Amino acid sequence: MKKNNNLLYVFITILGSCSIIFLCLFLSYLNTSNNYKTQLENNYKKSFYEVVSNINNMEVDISKIVATKDSNALRELLSQLYSNSNLTVNNLNLLPINYSKLTKINSFLNTMSGYSYSLMNKIYLGNDITTDDYKQLDDLHTTILEIKYDLNYYMSNLKYDYNILDNIDFKEEANDFSAGVIDTESSNAELPSLIYDGPFSESVLNKDIVGLDDVEFSQLEAEEKVKNIFETQNVRYINFTQGKFETYNFEVVTGSRLSVSITKKGGFLLSITSFGNVGENKYSYEDGVQIAESFAKKVGIDNMYSVWTQVTGNIQYINLAKIVNSVIYYSDLIKVKIDLTSGQVVGWEATNYATNNQDRTFTSSISITQAQDKLSEILEVKERNYCIIPDKYVGELSAYEFICTWKNYTYYIYIDSNTGEEANILRVINTTNGDLLE
Repeated sequence: MKKNNNLLYVFITILGSCSIIFLCLFLSYLNTSNNYKTQLENNYKKSFYEVVSNINNMEVDISKIVATKDSNALRELLSQLYSNSNLTVNNLNLLPINYSKLTKINSFLNTMSGYSYSLMNKIYLGNDITTDDYKQLDDLHTTILEIKYDLNYYMSNLKYDYNILDNIDFKEEANDFSAGVIDTESSNAELPSLIYDGPFSESVLNKDIVGLDDVEFSQLEAEEKVKNIFETQNVRYINFTQGKFETYNFEVVTGSRLSVSITKKGGFLLSITSFGNVGENKYSYEDGVQIAESFAKKVGIDNMYSVWTQVTGNIQYINLAKIVNSVIYYSDLIKVKIDLTSGQVVGWEATNYATNNQDRTFTSSISITQAQDKLSEILEVKERNYCIIPDKYVGELSAYEFICTWKNYTYYIYIDSNTGEEANILRVINTTNGDLLE
């Protein structure tokens, strides 16, 4: 009897061990399966977001191509268009969509790729883009605009916790995800990528600081300057910052609580940071511009005028540039934020001005009329200006600025006033947060 009990004990022990091993293997399988599912979901989402981003970029590139005749700009834009077309095809085909559903869009993207490549070859051989080419590009732009609307509309309506794998059936040709990507109706809503907040807003040209007076301020002198600018004694010294700019940092309480930095060299107001108030706007768009320009004079900077502005909620963002003898100095931008509920300056970023400001002379070898002849014939010129702008690569150059329109788009196009080459082309992007440039 004792022997039978021992055998039963051994059997139960073996059975228990096998159960534990099986459970461990099963849990390991579940964990591996879940990890694979998570990885697959992430890969699908990455491919989908890249498709949308590439389509957005392609639409902007085509709209720029039709707006320029400069061969260097055309080569760069066509190269980007060719590359993005191929990348989009690759990413689309990584998505869990039946290949038969992708025939039309793949055909369009392959056409785009081949056509942009043929135009690249034409430019490299020294030939011009013809009227027929522009017509073809216009047709392609109309098509990609529809695709862009569809994809952005679909993506904007996805829930934050949306899972692609939960909305597909690999056994079925039609499923929720593929239907959403391929069959959505256009919504006429544009969701572009945001890059710039005004022409040349991020251009700090010089390694060395040339825009500050060669005199050093003490902490007490800097504090006195702050009190004079803001007309208050409610100023508290915080600390001293060392870096490219050595600054005395203060807290100033007026209507808002402001963080203010004054450079040791030159005693220059380098920055103001704060948040706007919540409430009804009591100041208009025009008021905001006047407040910003007047504040610059109060700081001690003359000839600063608004060259770009947008309003988002209670805050107006304004780019000020120096304008002397009708020449806009874009290299010397100061970015200002105005609280439209209080009419107070709550933001000031003058790194560009402090770094770049110095005496220069506008030079030209061609007239502004000759420069305008280099623009695409389809553009309607709304405004022409003389300006000094940052070069794409290093330094700065004299240029003619042309503000133009085509369809519902607005462009800022810069033609080098000495070489006649296109120095830059920017397109206004309409967003829910205002108009930006890309």
